[in-house]
Amino acid sequence: MAVIELKKNISYIEPTQNPLSANVVMIEGENNLWLYDVGNNPCVPQIISAFNTSNKKINVILSHFHADHIGNLDKINYSNVYQGRLTYKYTKTGEILENDLYFRDGNMNLHIFPLPSSHAKGSLALEINEKYCFLGDGVYAMQKGEKRLYNAGILKEEIEILKNIKAQHFMLSHRNPFDNSKDSVIRLLDGIYAKRKSGEPYISGIDGE
Repeated sequence: MAVIELKKNISYIEPTQNPLSANVVMIEGENNLWLYDVGNNPCVPQIISAFNTSNKKINVILSHFHADHIGNLDKINYSNVYQGRLTYKYTKTGEILENDLYFRDGNMNLHIFPLPSSHAKGSLALEINEKYCFLGDGVYAMQKGEKRLYNAGILKEEIEILKNIKAQHFMLSHRNPFDNSKDSVIRLLDGIYAKRKSGEPYISGIDGE
């Protein structure tokens, strides 16, 4: 598993398929190491420990409650955890976040915000320095039987929130490339929303993640 640098002080651990494990983002602040998701691959905690050479306090932001994003939480020596209410039901630790939260840590400006998502209720996204926005699985569909579906109302709300984000780089977990332009993601979501049918709550026939 490689550690890839996006920009000075912003890196991520590559995702894996077996076991399924999401991208783990590492943001080096002046006083803290911030993690966006912790993955599920058993190698991740050791990689984080080796990366944290200054032994900074670790703060964790969890995008949502699926195991490939939170599985390693109990194996990491963290100080704080930020998550949505539904994720807290799984972790039973840390803080529940239901409104935008801002931190400044040296040269890192962090904006954590709730993201309406068909994939998982209570998702959180993370914007860094108004340049990168980490979305986890937030823009993906839900799995319902053999179908992948978007909730039309939630999708509309999500699109409006993302259009107001200043960052131009949208980072999508499990996706290669990880880094996608804001415009391309908005076009994708707008195209999906345009397929909605009047009176139907879900948009079906979508090849999602």
